[in-house]
Amino acid sequence: MKKKIILFLIIFTAFVLRVWKINDFPAGLNADEAAIGYNAYSLIQTGKDEFGHPWPINFQSFNDFKPGLYFYLVLPFVKIFGLNELAVRLPSVLLGTLTVVILYFLVYELFNSKPLALSSSLLLAISPWHLHFSRGGWESNAAVFFIVLGVYLFYLGLQKPKYFVLCALSFILSMYTYHSARVITPLLLVGLAFFYRKDIFSKENWKLLVITFLFAGIVLVPLIKTFIRGAGTSRFSGVGIFADQGPFWRVNELRGQHKNPNSLIPKILHNQYFEYGVQFADNYLRHFNGDFLFIVGDEIQRNRVPEMGQLYLVEFPFLVLGFYFFFRKRPKNCEFVFWWLAVAPIASALTFQSPHAIRALNMVVPLVIITGYGIVQSYFWLKEKSKLYFVFCILYFVFYVWNFGYYLHQYYVHYPKIYPSAWEYGFKDLTGYLKEKQDNFDKIYVTNKYDQPYILLAFYLKYPPADFQKEAKLTERDIFGFSTIDHFGRYYFGPIDQNKSKEPNSLIIGTPEEIPDSATIVKRIYFRDGKTEAFRITEN
Repeated sequence: MKKKIILFLIIFTAFVLRVWKINDFPAGLNADEAAIGYNAYSLIQTGKDEFGHPWPINFQSFNDFKPGLYFYLVLPFVKIFGLNELAVRLPSVLLGTLTVVILYFLVYELFNSKPLALSSSLLLAISPWHLHFSRGGWESNAAVFFIVLGVYLFYLGLQKPKYFVLCALSFILSMYTYHSARVITPLLLVGLAFFYRKDIFSKENWKLLVITFLFAGIVLVPLIKTFIRGAGTSRFSGVGIFADQGPFWRVNELRGQHKNPNSLIPKILHNQYFEYGVQFADNYLRHFNGDFLFIVGDEIQRNRVPEMGQLYLVEFPFLVLGFYFFFRKRPKNCEFVFWWLAVAPIASALTFQSPHAIRALNMVVPLVIITGYGIVQSYFWLKEKSKLYFVFCILYFVFYVWNFGYYLHQYYVHYPKIYPSAWEYGFKDLTGYLKEKQDNFDKIYVTNKYDQPYILLAFYLKYPPADFQKEAKLTERDIFGFSTIDHFGRYYFGPIDQNKSKEPNSLIIGTPEEIPDSATIVKRIYFRDGKTEAFRITEN
């Protein structure tokens, strides 16, 4: 009964931490969240996405063809709550909380230890890495839920094979949710098949396995079609490791230092396969760097909290101890935990932006399991070896609470002020102003200094999707594979220059760098700190 109460408190804590002030923090709405919400809104209104595609598997969006499952999870919330931040983020909140629940049962299934299951789920419940991406409309968070659920159902399937079909479904859903899962999920399945091959491929299971494979094959057909047509791989072409031309030019530079660059030796020693292999290895190892995990975190401001790593610094010694005790005691099923940790960063390492907290989010699961094992084993060891174990527990608890409190302080107080533009705060206030003024102008010019402004305006204006589908045209892809919309309705997006400021009956919205103090500014929109200007507005 006591452990059930503790588990309930952990789940309650996980939910509160993820849902508290979800409309206001993160401060603003990023372009991907707006795209998810507006496309769900478009489906409700017209049965088509923003570009007129009926009920797609991958949403074209910024020409990055986002996997569509999270869009469909958001759809009923938009129907109930309307097109707002809550509707986009609440599914992620719920799935993040459920991941904490499923992790408890998974760890208990793996190690038959309630203290370890409780400690692992608690660590995930308050993890800055998992918390951060549970509070926004992140497809990666939903994918992690389906991956954890799939692994849990697999272990249930070892006892009751009927669960293998549900296991397959959960894994497939992860691949319909996020690009990285299309790499990680098959690798996890390879590990599960290898470590438990005797249990899986027994004579008693072969009929059910055939059914499972047939079922999986049928459900995967639509996804496979998207790969054949290119939509499933278009995102990788923009951010994949081969989109980085650095290794290519490195090869040319090194070969050029030989007397005969085209001879056999330079070609063997200096080639693209080797250079890209080195780049991949470097990207991969960066995910285990102490700075990334405990000190600085992701380089991208939207993915990090100031002065925080992806994990709490106070967890570092217990992560090390977790490895130590795992290697020393070799508990059953620990090999798969190591396998999970080994493959978790691979999808992220295959891109030129590494380490990347979003694409490697599933790393948090094996890390909290190993850290939890270190905490539990250290407690039992101290209790056996020292009468002062209680003092050590109190001291650690105090340090942990301080580290946790520091994270919350950084997140709620300093994050929106140190990185004011990370979440594109200001567009909601801007559209409030535009709703009153837009009918007075023939053209409204909006700066493109911030990421994909068109979708944020469409979201907050609740622009009629039927009209948007007729008016909006994507631009050519940029070097990262993204496209945008430069015009819909009376709205035009691009750099603000002097030519625009001379057009009659127009409203011009730019940044302080684009609109000087000498201009006649009719409105200023500020970031969350109330001091830094996000937009300046002038009228002609």
